Amino acid sequence: MNNPQKKPNSAGDELAALRQELSEFRKDFAKFNQELSLKIAFGVIGSIILMSILGGFLSLLFRG
Repeated sequence: MNNPQKKPNSAGDELAALRQELSEFRKDFAKFNQELSLKIAFGVIGSIILMSILGGFLSLLFRG
């Protein structure tokens, strides 16, 4: 005998599980996005510092 209450509950449970997974995915994606942004920012800052140092050495080399 089929329980008519079983289907709505299982669909509701599945929907709740999907919402939970989506919420976790959003949190993970936000964390990944923040880490990627930090890596890009540090890469840009590092390249600017490196280019400044390299420019200083080249100006000393070609001055004299």
